[in-house]
Amino acid sequence: RDLPKVRADKGQIETALMNLATNARDAMRDQGGGTLTIRTQAAEQADIPDRETGTKPGDYLLIEVSDTGSGMDAETREKIFEPFFTTKEPGKGTGLGLATVYGIVKQSGGYLFVDSREGEGTTFRIFLPAAEAEVEEVQAMEEQVARTRAPKAPADLAGRGRILLVEDESAVRQIAAKTLTKRGYEVIEAEDGEEALELAEQYSGQIDLMVSDVVMPGLDGPGLLEAAREHLGDARVIFISGYAEEEFSDVLSREQDVRFLPKPFTLPQLAEMVKTVMAGG
Repeated sequence: RDLPKVRADKGQIETALMNLATNARDAMRDQGGGTLTIRTQAAEQADIPDRETGTKPGDYLLIEVSDTGSGMDAETREKIFEPFFTTKEPGKGTGLGLATVYGIVKQSGGYLFVDSREGEGTTFRIFLPAAEAEVEEVQAMEEQVARTRAPKAPADLAGRGRILLVEDESAVRQIAAKTLTKRGYEVIEAEDGEEALELAEQYSGQIDLMVSDVVMPGLDGPGLLEAAREHLGDARVIFISGYAEEEFSDVLSREQDVRFLPKPFTLPQLAEMVKTVMAGG
């Protein structure tokens, strides 16, 4: 069977797969190596494990991500999708990777399952519902996307300005940078707080907006804001994170020019917030 089309944000699905691959890499590293396998196939409602109730009838796209790593015990399996839960050493992970994957799958209308045994590896299965659009509707959607992605005249671009983008997940950072660049912004990228601080010093007084992840190895988002304050000047700030906004209420209340964008977010949501913030909203 041909693979069905699904309605999902490409960037978010890429982020989910990247997180699963990273998780598999870490699990196999403890074993001295192993094999990562990603499979896709057409599926239907009957293929969804019965431990998930209330599934919708119809066709599905199944994505399997399997590794031959260390595996998990039953207690760990029950907690892996909880925010902040991690089996990694302090400073090696935030515990948000799999919680982010779960959020992306649910937001896409899908279902996520994990099967794992200690010493035997782990398999994650994602079921995404097939799009129900007719062929003509799908073609119309594709044409609309193509028009959206086509180069625009300068007057149609969302804005101008220099943005410092700080995100330790390379796939997320690159996709976000590409999106903002297409909308007319100049984007300088940093993969962690330390690199961002160096760029802030290099472009001192010339940055209009900093978009930064909150939880990063080493210098985190709030720490970066404090360290780079003299170089950022009047620049506005958007923090992005899988943590709840309440976790940073003290920072947001202290800083008048700081906004918060929760993960997972869509690229249009990011672009819209950047446009609003850059316009002084």
